Amino acid sequence: MTHNPPEFSEKKWIPDGFHFLGPNESSERRKLLDSLSSGLKGFGYSEVFLPSFDYSSSFLLTVSAEDSSALYRFRDSDGNEISPSADLTVQAVKGMAGFAHRKENQRIFYQGKIFRDYGRKSGSRKEVLQIGAEHIGGSGTSAILGILKEISSLFSQLSLKSPLTIVLGNVNVFHSVLESLELSRSEKRQLSFLLYRKNLPEIRHFLEKKNGLKIFPILEALCLGFYSNAQDLASKLSSAGLSNSFQKIVSETGEILKSLGQVPGVEFCVDYTLIPDLEYYTGFVFQGYVSGSSEPILTGGSYDHLYELFSGTQKDACGFAIHIDSLESIL
Repeated sequence: MTHNPPEFSEKKWIPDGFHFLGPNESSERRKLLDSLSSGLKGFGYSEVFLPSFDYSSSFLLTVSAEDSSALYRFRDSDGNEISPSADLTVQAVKGMAGFAHRKENQRIFYQGKIFRDYGRKSGSRKEVLQIGAEHIGGSGTSAILGILKEISSLFSQLSLKSPLTIVLGNVNVFHSVLESLELSRSEKRQLSFLLYRKNLPEIRHFLEKKNGLKIFPILEALCLGFYSNAQDLASKLSSAGLSNSFQKIVSETGEILKSLGQVPGVEFCVDYTLIPDLEYYTGFVFQGYVSGSSEPILTGGSYDHLYELFSGTQKDACGFAIHIDSLESIL
């Protein structure tokens, strides 16, 4: 009995969304990873290695109900539900929480892959390589300023064809603007999504239903562009009677931008509609973009409740992740 040989195609040999790198591509990737790792070590980060799988429940603590369907889930021999990593920050912070009784360096970095399946929305990748760093024990202005300077130094050493643009925001702006409205958790998520998409018609429609049109001019101003100077926004909204918390955030953002100054190959701007995930981030957030790629090659921010989820002890934290696949595509 004869068998037909298998079809020689990537789709046949490798599942959709996963990729094989040949020797030359692998060599280039190794150089990039070594360069970034060396830089992080120079900043005082210690390397940690993360498990390939974790309990699904660990990831579900920080994943929205809409995104939970994107997790791969399996059962181990004991019947426990486990998943390949869907969030490296969760695993890194959880691991360090388990070391709370030991005097370990609280500035760590790692290399690893995340695995998520968003179906047809996922594009060409379901496996994404990241190199990330976490600063456990700080998330305020000085900590965020510190890691933004580190990122600037890392990227200034790369041969990017166009500058890295880092967009800085703060999810607490969103919360401070909504103080006058009584919204449920799901309603806040819905409005934050519309703001992130800068969908002004739908934002107006949402606020009409909630008798909240009085704050529409504020949200409209947030959506109408990026600000290279945080004080430009404060001036634009000076007559809106915004809360002290809003004014404080704008002031802190201005301090960060002023302290960063001019960095070769890196540009900065402010966008307070940058609200990637209300369930996760607790303060400053940022994303990095390079011309030629619609996806961010860099994401990060502060997440002050994550350590507490796994240890019972509150500890501020912030960090960032560089998306190696997206970065490679533009180098």
